[in-house]
Amino acid sequence: MQIFLDIETAPTEDADTLAAIRAGIRPPASYKKPESIAAWHAAEGEAAALEAIGRTALDGGAGQVIAIGLALDNDRPPVVLLRKDGEGETELLRQFFETVEDWTAGGAVADAQGRTLWPDAPFFIAHNAAFDLGFLWRRCIVHGLRPPFALPGPSARPGKDYGCSMMAWAGYRERISLQALCRALALPDPKAEGTGAQAWQWWKAGDLERVATYCAGDVQAVRAIWHRLAPMMGAAA
Repeated sequence: MQIFLDIETAPTEDADTLAAIRAGIRPPASYKKPESIAAWHAAEGEAAALEAIGRTALDGGAGQVIAIGLALDNDRPPVVLLRKDGEGETELLRQFFETVEDWTAGGAVADAQGRTLWPDAPFFIAHNAAFDLGFLWRRCIVHGLRPPFALPGPSARPGKDYGCSMMAWAGYRERISLQALCRALALPDPKAEGTGAQAWQWWKAGDLERVATYCAGDVQAVRAIWHRLAPMMGAAA
């Protein structure tokens, strides 16, 4: 079962991690004198700390997931799972598990030991899928959660264990943004109303509808791209 996926991530809010990042901020190595180091911290230290904190949105070991968009290979709109105010990340991940379970339940059977088998296992497809799936895989480990289905991790094989629209177009060593690929294929621009970096700002402001609309647009773009690429990929499609 093909499931198209996109996630929205955000920087860490963990107090210990934030403290460790701030404690690790250092000026460039060229700063030697105590007074020049102190002046750098006063003038640029906070900006450097905020930049380092922002980068945790790309780190599945430190960042967090705020939205997961999913769609089947049909004409139905994507489903976007959102963390609400006061809701933990584990609840969002469990909603993700339940949604995929519901979609694949028709093919589930039990073995002799009563364990659930998934003949119709989910085949996730995303743009830069190694990031999205790897981030989810790491967040599950951080929270001690085990998905009831195979969730591709860092050792998974692209094209075999999951699909990646970026890799399918650009190859193993090259990259192309979702926006640029949509432009190349004359598909609607999924970034017309903003970028993924803004999703965190919208979420913090309580504009969950805007986050959901943005995430759904990315999922729809991936699905449209995959449909264009599929005829050229043969069995991989």
